[in-house]
Amino acid sequence: MKRALVLSLICVIGLTFGVFAQTLSGTWNTKVCINPQTAWANALTLTSTLSVDYEIGDWTFGTVIAIDEAGWKDMDFTVDGMFGLITVDSALGFTVGTPPGFDSWVTTLTLNMAGVSFSGTFTLKTGAVDLDLTMTAGLGSAVEGEIVLGLGGGDGCDFDFQDVKIGLDFLFCECASIESEIYFTCLNGFEYIKFCTSGIAVPTLPWLTLDACLQFETQTKTLTITPKANFGTIVCFDLFFSLDDDSAATFPNDTVLLSSIEIVGIGITCDLPGGVTFAGLSKFDGSIPGGYWEKYSIDVDADACCGGVFEFGLDAYFKDGAGTLFELALIEADLMVNVTDKFAFTMDLDVDLVLGFTKWCLGFVVEW
Repeated sequence: MKRALVLSLICVIGLTFGVFAQTLSGTWNTKVCINPQTAWANALTLTSTLSVDYEIGDWTFGTVIAIDEAGWKDMDFTVDGMFGLITVDSALGFTVGTPPGFDSWVTTLTLNMAGVSFSGTFTLKTGAVDLDLTMTAGLGSAVEGEIVLGLGGGDGCDFDFQDVKIGLDFLFCECASIESEIYFTCLNGFEYIKFCTSGIAVPTLPWLTLDACLQFETQTKTLTITPKANFGTIVCFDLFFSLDDDSAATFPNDTVLLSSIEIVGIGITCDLPGGVTFAGLSKFDGSIPGGYWEKYSIDVDADACCGGVFEFGLDAYFKDGAGTLFELALIEADLMVNVTDKFAFTMDLDVDLVLGFTKWCLGFVVEW
């Protein structure tokens, strides 16, 4: 019964906004999935998101409604626009649960004038407020500064001083770009001042650069060096490298150690004639999401078939120890039938070669 009410609510919302489609723009994306590996009471899942924008001059008013199989899930409102020279960006969110309530209200005002940018971000949550005031300006051709003042942030709806961060970027000795930052808090006063630079070249190793940060606190000084590898453009194939122990080192208690370079993966992507794309990826450390070590994909866009009506994708995943032929472990397929340029049916299908048929989703996407 609950699922029937949810589906009815989706239809009512869709028809209501459809009446005003001439003055509104938006999307409605709905998908119903069945997991045959789960007991029927929990096998059906539903996700439906309706996004609607209404434009008046330079202003855009937005609404996002999210629904799942349990009912109404989320409700958000947004406003973006210009108020004279001030840019306004505001988002208001509500929690839709038992009981429903207020989530947050975040508003940012930005003013750009005579090379100086001022912005303020106000955040209200239940029982607490934050106000971050930022000023950014260029001080000459080679210097840029930023000040961020934080107010609120603790318990209670007040604007007690919390912290201030002052940043200054400049060119040192005509060869090094320095980013400096000094930080104060209400609790401790002075916290630190630091100077950072990046892209330090290593002679005879053009693929290796170093980032360095020197930080002063009241009783300590630390120098942190972080190696960065860039092996350049690789033609046709994608190679994935790993530096052994390439993490940052903080002196004087640690040093940077680069003992070996490993190739941990290889991939290739090829755009074939007719709107077909083939991709292959092998990650020898099993880092493809889901613990897979290899993936092959074929994607066919709308221009490749049936006058733009049909498009689909097919992914095959391989996993070490899958116990199947060639260690093929998972097949994912998705397709879209474009009824018009604003309406399409969708389908997703997952087949786990070990567990069996695991997911089947049917849905539709509406744009106006």
